[in-house]
Amino acid sequence: MKAKLERSRQSARECRARKKLRYQYLEELVTDREKAVIELRRELEKLYNWALEVDAGRCPEGLQELLEELGAMKQE
Repeated sequence: MKAKLERSRQSARECRARKKLRYQYLEELVTDREKAVIELRRELEKLYNWALEVDAGRCPEGLQELLEELGAMKQE
């Protein structure tokens, strides 16, 4: 009877350890996704501001370099 009780306790400990690892993995995954969302929002804001500049008839800073990079990529 004692052996069965000890196996049950050990199984419960292992289950809690697996659960803890699973939650840690999910938390890391969420953190990585949140960072990616923040970066994409920054890029979207930059592109939005560039569009406003172009609409106003101005060439935004950094746009010329981007266009040159894209042109070089197309040639390759």
